[in-house]
Amino acid sequence: MSFRTRRRELLMGVAAAGCSGLAGCLSSVSGLDVGDTDDGDEDRTDRTLKLGIMQPLTGDLGSVGKPIRDAALLPITQVEDDIDLEIEHEVVDTETSAATGVQRASQLVNAGYPMVNGPAASDVALQATQQVLIPHRVVSCSPSATTPTITALNDAGLVFRTALSDSLQAVVLAEQATADLGHDTAATMYVNNDYGWQLSQAFTQAFEATHGGSVSAQVPINEESDSYADALERARADDPGLLIVIGYPETGTQLFSDLGDDIGDVDVLVTDGLRDGGLHEEVDHSIDGIRGTAPLVGGPGEAFFSDLYQETYDAEPGIFTAHTYDSTAVLLLANAYAGQNDGTAIRNAMQTVTNGPGEVIEPKTLADGLELAAQGENIEYRGASSALSFDDNGDVMDATFEYWEFDQDAEGGIAEIDRVTT
Repeated sequence: MSFRTRRRELLMGVAAAGCSGLAGCLSSVSGLDVGDTDDGDEDRTDRTLKLGIMQPLTGDLGSVGKPIRDAALLPITQVEDDIDLEIEHEVVDTETSAATGVQRASQLVNAGYPMVNGPAASDVALQATQQVLIPHRVVSCSPSATTPTITALNDAGLVFRTALSDSLQAVVLAEQATADLGHDTAATMYVNNDYGWQLSQAFTQAFEATHGGSVSAQVPINEESDSYADALERARADDPGLLIVIGYPETGTQLFSDLGDDIGDVDVLVTDGLRDGGLHEEVDHSIDGIRGTAPLVGGPGEAFFSDLYQETYDAEPGIFTAHTYDSTAVLLLANAYAGQNDGTAIRNAMQTVTNGPGEVIEPKTLADGLELAAQGENIEYRGASSALSFDDNGDVMDATFEYWEFDQDAEGGIAEIDRVTT
């Protein structure tokens, strides 16, 4: 099947609320006319591929957004001198804001981009896709939007992601909470958006239903707060043995600072959004020993990507950088195979160039893959982050997670403890 014929009905709650305001939100975005598409009848082997890149260069995810942006650009710089195809791209800053994300998505639509790498944050991805990208038949492939809500979007098959769903991460969190840390009571503190709420709900279900644990409180926290002392008091009111923290680097900096000396009195388990070794420098006291989970990079092209990233940027790849490289690579391959800058045609090619059968293409042979795809040859891209096969919901099917901990003496401030496959 070359594209997804349907998706499950919309989830209740956040996703439904986002869709209910669709028409009103669209009318407020200047210059958009729902239904416009680029006919894109260029010659397949001598044409321009157009790619928009939506990443958070500022805001709560700014510290990880810039390396992600660099990874999104890496396939372009890698191949541009080795292929006949031209690649036109534009980078926009979503500011880790859903409202800004909608505006930036409209900017790319107005500029005629039929496909987008991003958005990164789950709430930004939900709003930008539902309010702008889906109505305009623009394909998106997010490297880091992990909310389970995305799986059930009524999106005409236009939304893909190289990141793993948090429904899988929640299972790993619950397993480590009981098997490794030995707790049967917990409380969650989650950033007050779809990413945080969905992961908190999924952890609670896995912890209670599968492991017989008890979650005493689920406490939302707002981004960019000056203090989380009150939220911490509510979360710890029933003296849970474990505190699950779901957030981003800026929220983590403030929350860990507010914990102060108490940070050693309660076990803390965090999620992928807080996997940032730079937090050691931002928090006044030690955070060594705080553990967490994150999707693990493990595709056949991992080593090549890592070397290329370090050579190009003189820096180690970070979280979601391999996923971001793959998002750009697969979008370019699908566009080349489609032969036109048309979202529907690109959508139809996304599974064709990943799920096979065809000539196996990895990051190191990306230029060859683009030339073959532009000639209409069947290819099968296997990525840096995973083997990258998409299911009927646009989700990747390989699931391996890293179990890690903050360690100031480790390279990058993060030490791997274990690898977990679901």
